[in-house]
Amino acid sequence: MSMKDPVILTPEHAEALDRFLMTRAETSLVLLSNSRAAGLVDAGGIFQGTYAAQIEDGAIVGVAAHYWNGMVFLQAPVGAPDLIGAVIAASGRAWSGVAGPCDQVRQVMPEVLRTTPGPAVMDRDILFSLQLDDLLVPGPLARGDVSCRSPRDDELPAMVGMRIAFMHEHLGQRMHASRENEAREIVGELHRSDRLMLLECDGRMVATASINAEIPGMVQIGAVYTAPEYRSRGYGRAVVAGLLLDARSRGITTAVLFTGTRMAATRRAYEALGFRSIGEYGLVIF
Repeated sequence: MSMKDPVILTPEHAEALDRFLMTRAETSLVLLSNSRAAGLVDAGGIFQGTYAAQIEDGAIVGVAAHYWNGMVFLQAPVGAPDLIGAVIAASGRAWSGVAGPCDQVRQVMPEVLRTTPGPAVMDRDILFSLQLDDLLVPGPLARGDVSCRSPRDDELPAMVGMRIAFMHEHLGQRMHASRENEAREIVGELHRSDRLMLLECDGRMVATASINAEIPGMVQIGAVYTAPEYRSRGYGRAVVAGLLLDARSRGITTAVLFTGTRMAATRRAYEALGFRSIGEYGLVIF
């Protein structure tokens, strides 16, 4: 096999994969978090995936992972189209979307459009980063007008409902039942690992957010959702701040998140917390 051909990674490649991804941690956080938490053996369990890499002179220079839920994540400055084909063939599962640095997602779009009837979502997202010492806490949270906390076990059905509502907003009518099952699975796992947060106002659950990926010192925030009847009151910003304050108390120093280029109000909310743009990310969901 030529060293330019994609290689399917095994547990023996774990250290080499980690070294490569750590050089690009802010755009590789899902890959880092999942590979560390679930390893490189793909038995179809939550956060598990098949990994394909481009290797040159004994070092990994590009990687794609096809996860249990069908999503493919890229960190492939070299060979993204070849890696997509290799990892999907090796995993044996259908793909439900692709995400990664914007230029790399563009490279694989011909294959996406060739093999799918038309994506439900094609977004160019802004990647934001924040050093948590610079976090600006919104007034309502600082004053105690609202409060953030982890959900109780009996509140999980409501948390699942909010996660499903979040996914429906992003996927619309094309969201299928398997995505709802995925939401239940992910919420349960995030709750067990204490990576979920809800925002309360006058005893009512009004917003939620989660840590989608985590490594020592860094987290990626996602699934920020405010119930429609409580929007335009700063609750989304407050729940993110509460989640970050909790992360900072555990020694986390950096947070990243993504938001669509067309979501001007959401961008302003994150900038008001201190987040600054550091790049672009591509997201395609079938």
